[in-house]
Amino acid sequence: MRIPEKKSNGLISLKKVLIVISVVTVLALVWTRIQAMSNNTVVPQEDFIVATVESGDLIREVRAPGTLVPIAPNYLSATSNGRVKEILVEASDKVDVGTLVMVLDNPELSQAVDDAKFEVEVLETAYQSLQQKWHQAILKQRIVVADFNARYEMTKLRRSANQQLLNTGAVSNIDYNESILLEQQLKFQHELEVELLEMLPALKQAELSAAQTQINKARRHLALQEKLADDLYVKATTKGIVQEVSLQVGEPFRVGTVLARIAQQDNLKAELDVQESQVKDVEKGQTVMLSAGGNMAQGVVRRINPSVQQGVVKVDVFFTQDVLKGARPDLRINGVIELEHLRNILKLKRPVFTQEYSSNSLFVLNSSQTMATRKKITFGRSSVDDIEVLSTLKEGDRVIVSSTNKYDGLSQLSLR
Repeated sequence: MRIPEKKSNGLISLKKVLIVISVVTVLALVWTRIQAMSNNTVVPQEDFIVATVESGDLIREVRAPGTLVPIAPNYLSATSNGRVKEILVEASDKVDVGTLVMVLDNPELSQAVDDAKFEVEVLETAYQSLQQKWHQAILKQRIVVADFNARYEMTKLRRSANQQLLNTGAVSNIDYNESILLEQQLKFQHELEVELLEMLPALKQAELSAAQTQINKARRHLALQEKLADDLYVKATTKGIVQEVSLQVGEPFRVGTVLARIAQQDNLKAELDVQESQVKDVEKGQTVMLSAGGNMAQGVVRRINPSVQQGVVKVDVFFTQDVLKGARPDLRINGVIELEHLRNILKLKRPVFTQEYSSNSLFVLNSSQTMATRKKITFGRSSVDDIEVLSTLKEGDRVIVSSTNKYDGLSQLSLR
């Protein structure tokens, strides 16, 4: 009988198939469970920073550190060559106009002043002598004119007498004609001498003016030398604080060397170091809040440096009202530049690693706050702390804004 044996083999094959199906089913269930567990990792909610989407105003700001610097620094420079003889102030000392800062030494200037004084005295004496010479020359010319005038009058009388005697025959025609010629000659000479006398004052004035010009030139040279000598006593030209004394006692210097720098406390501006990536939205006229040591003051952007140095751009801010209390040159400050005031928008506390006008995948909590699902969110403009929400979220949604890098492979998180 072969038939029972065949039935037994069929049952064995059926059992094997059922066993295989059961194993596959179990493995599938286990894999599904593992996947479900991996996609629903349970984490404490306290491990994250959660923020709520709000509707309201957003003030776009740029924060930047900086220092207070003088608007117009006052430099004390050397006007001659020399050597430092004495220093009377130090950096951070307060000075008034006329305060003696340092004493310089230049022996050649003393000799130059004496030489200039002597030159002026010589020229002034020569000028006085020239005046006397011209006075004498005019007097002599007046004598000459008077002499020719007398001689001319005599010849007129002689010619008149000869004319009368000519009719009686006592005087010849030759004598008469000679008296006429002599009268004409003396008249002409007299007129020339009068003309010369009239020209002498103008000639005198021209020569004296030339001499006076030489005296004025010598006096200006003397004044310059005296000023250079006086500049050896370096004095403050403005009220303020000494920022720097560049030289030491005994150190030589040349013309133009900066000897000291003085800054006025009430004539300061803020120089902020704005990051290159943030300066694109900074414009002249924007309001700035400056702070230091708990004190605050308001300013306005006046100038934006066109160049970038070491990744930052210098932005000059002028105070609009009172200077910051306790302000001193080189004081470290913080500035907040108000870029724009956005009204009635959706905003969220700025998530980490999120930039303006970008999209980012963040975990959004459900209504019961037990589950967080990853969603792609589009952002717009931002301030220092907040950022504008453009899509996906609505007011009241709660979003994880802290770092979730270790859950990058997950689309959901279970919170407890």
